[in-house]
Amino acid sequence: MRNFYSAYWWIFLLRGIFALVLGLLAIIWPGVTFATLIVFLGAYLFIAGVFAVVGAIAARKTAENWGIFLLSGLTGVILGILTLYNPFATGAALIFLVGFWAMLAGIFEIIIAIRLRALITGEGWYIAGGLLSILFGILLLSNPETAAITLTWLFGFYAVISGVMLISLSFRLRRK
Repeated sequence: MRNFYSAYWWIFLLRGIFALVLGLLAIIWPGVTFATLIVFLGAYLFIAGVFAVVGAIAARKTAENWGIFLLSGLTGVILGILTLYNPFATGAALIFLVGFWAMLAGIFEIIIAIRLRALITGEGWYIAGGLLSILFGILLLSNPETAAITLTWLFGFYAVISGVMLISLSFRLRRK
């Protein structure tokens, strides 16, 4: 008797093909892909927000915290509308968010490495990783347009590798 994964091997194949195509598009046309991903993000935020609002209103008589779900849904709707209205601003905000996150993560990595000096050896590598994270953040913030292309390429390479792995997995599952 075939198990669930073997019976539905083709789902992994479709996911892999989709990831592979999306990854190749991101590598070949990073500017268009980045803008498209931002528009998809806006659509997702809006649609998820609408569903959350509908769910909150439907649950207002039975759920104690329905107001939190309503607030979450309204926030999603508003962010979705703002993203669709001005995708460029959302893309820039996303780049700045990733840049600041990378710098903050790097600072924390360095602090942790210094605090762990008494417990571990080779903490210099962790410090070097923290410095690289900080440098990455600075580079993102110094040139947001190039950062958008770079982040899209990174996403593209990840999607291509993921797609190839899923396609390979699907063929192995099909044989089982």
